[in-house]
Amino acid sequence: MSPPPRRGKLVPILTVGSAVLISAILVLVVASLGLGTFPPSSVFKNTSSAHAPLVPPSQVVGRVFFSSSVQINENTSQGIADQVELDLSNIRDPAAGKSYYAWLLNDDPVEGKALLLGQLPVSNGQVHFHYAGDQLHTNLLAVTNRLLVTEEDAGTAPTTPSLDTSTWRFMAEFPQKPNPQDTVHHFSLLSHLRHLLASDPSLQSLGMPGGLDIWLFRNAQKILEWSGSARDDWASQSTDLMHRHILRILDYLDGLSYVQNDVPVDSPVLVNERIARVSLLEFDVQHQVPPGFVYHIALHLHGMVESPGATTEQKRLAIQIDTAISKVQALLEQVHQDAKKLVVMTDAQLAQPATLSLLDDMVKHAQDAFVGQFDPTTGEIQNGVTQIHFAIQRLATMEVTVIPASFARTNHSNSSSMELCIPCLLNNVQQQT
Repeated sequence: MSPPPRRGKLVPILTVGSAVLISAILVLVVASLGLGTFPPSSVFKNTSSAHAPLVPPSQVVGRVFFSSSVQINENTSQGIADQVELDLSNIRDPAAGKSYYAWLLNDDPVEGKALLLGQLPVSNGQVHFHYAGDQLHTNLLAVTNRLLVTEEDAGTAPTTPSLDTSTWRFMAEFPQKPNPQDTVHHFSLLSHLRHLLASDPSLQSLGMPGGLDIWLFRNAQKILEWSGSARDDWASQSTDLMHRHILRILDYLDGLSYVQNDVPVDSPVLVNERIARVSLLEFDVQHQVPPGFVYHIALHLHGMVESPGATTEQKRLAIQIDTAISKVQALLEQVHQDAKKLVVMTDAQLAQPATLSLLDDMVKHAQDAFVGQFDPTTGEIQNGVTQIHFAIQRLATMEVTVIPASFARTNHSNSSSMELCIPCLLNNVQQQT
């Protein structure tokens, strides 16, 4: 007998009346993710007292990663990667009268801005800090790429990081070195992350901000919604409505460039044409521009794995997501085959009992593609767009390291504070460690 689900279970086939369950089941799905499960902060166990010396320079002391509040809309990248989680271990208490401050920075040496995340509390050598974002839910991955932790006056919160490098304690950054094998685009790891979670130029030019991941999530969810609605239409024998929902499904799966190959001549486009200009599926690898969402995301995952500076954990997770992407593609292709059969049926054929089996099959594959499939071996729901969505967010993780004291002393004694460029100096830190 197969073991029962440990944390979440597959929901029944959704109908239009139960489509509202989609949002609710995401909570269950997140709890049972087989993808994107990073080690909990307890992995970075505190092995020293609160007053023990700092760990050796260049040693990883924790992680900082971007998360999303999901306060999103289709017209901006807001609400995506707008929050920050910081977990550190083996951290000594700051000196008397001092506090640690966390900052996000970008690389512009002239107009570069520093965002103060807040004061970091230290408890038994541990730091667990959550930044909930600003009122606009700004996409932080789009505008920053580094973390700096300084130790400064506890009584007065600084407005910018101190230019005195002797106050710098920890740093993290997303690698920006282009992949030497990428002779066409010269993408770095940061480039791939931003295409996935902030802004992809091919989508941006079509008025679709926010990156590839959120649009895959939105459009796969619509496929499930329309599939369930079409099945409900069979129960009420509303064949005209059923036909319209099937057209919508093909509009999203095929995109406007290819949908006419699958639907009757002169079929109307019933979805937002701006969104339907990008398909979910890929039909012509050489000439399809822009690529379909599933294929396009896979390209960036492969690029991440090959990018200089990608961590072992990022590579492992990217490979897992790529495997899930392949399974989602196969499921959506089955939805595509079912929809192609249904869209050419007459009203009389759509009303037949045999059509219900085809509709059930389409809904089941759409559900498995979006929600995921139950794995009796692990007792978890795996390999759906929902799991992919949350796992891709986990790729936006930086390793936090100690800034060597020797670097701080050298730059403090040799440089005038007015001449310091914080991003430039952090680049020097990275080169020396």
